[in-house]
Amino acid sequence: MQKYLLFLFCSSLMCSQTIYEMYPDKQTAYIGGNVQFYKDFHHILKDKNMEPCADKNETLHFRLVVYPDKSIKYVKSEDPIAASYKCTSELSKQVVKHMKGWNPAEVNGEKVAAATTFLIIPNELFGDLPAGYDPINDLQMATYEGGIQQFRKKVFQGIDIRGYNFKAPVRMEATFYIEIDGTMSNIELAESSGIKVFDDMLITSLSKIKNKWKPGTIHGIPVRYKFRLPIAFAN
Repeated sequence: MQKYLLFLFCSSLMCSQTIYEMYPDKQTAYIGGNVQFYKDFHHILKDKNMEPCADKNETLHFRLVVYPDKSIKYVKSEDPIAASYKCTSELSKQVVKHMKGWNPAEVNGEKVAAATTFLIIPNELFGDLPAGYDPINDLQMATYEGGIQQFRKKVFQGIDIRGYNFKAPVRMEATFYIEIDGTMSNIELAESSGIKVFDDMLITSLSKIKNKWKPGTIHGIPVRYKFRLPIAFAN
């Protein structure tokens, strides 16, 4: 099982229970996996005669928590761009209430609450879905102008290792999102070097890079893309 974080879902009075930030490896949040999720989503849209969104390019990383009793709770996105897609958000919340295939995560043989995310593209889900439809399989990754090596070069320009003597290579990893307009956001440290000054330099260096990326796409539609950047250096 890969490492994954824990967080607490808290009300104004108390923290109610521990929630895993992601599902353990090889476990799925929906019986039948993503393919069955989208198939059921599509059928509910049709059966309930729901209306499509006016903006055909709306997409949403719809995040929710699946509880041990198979109940679900929507997790509000902190992304301002996603928050503007109110049609897709409301549509998704209405549809998932009718879905019956929720599959709680298990840890050490016990069912637990865990978060999961589905990419919702209403314009495609209202149409005729091809067999085995799962948009994440067709994701084209975001790319940096000049290539990833040029990006790494810019990152290293902001990291000064002069005056330090390392017994072993220093490793760290940052994560960030490439928004649909090609800008970077939500820069965070996923793996610390163990040396705060280097951790801070990496975050600062990334924050200062203003060159835009070409956003990730699915079927030609720009989508928010999460990028992982491992860094290693030595004397």
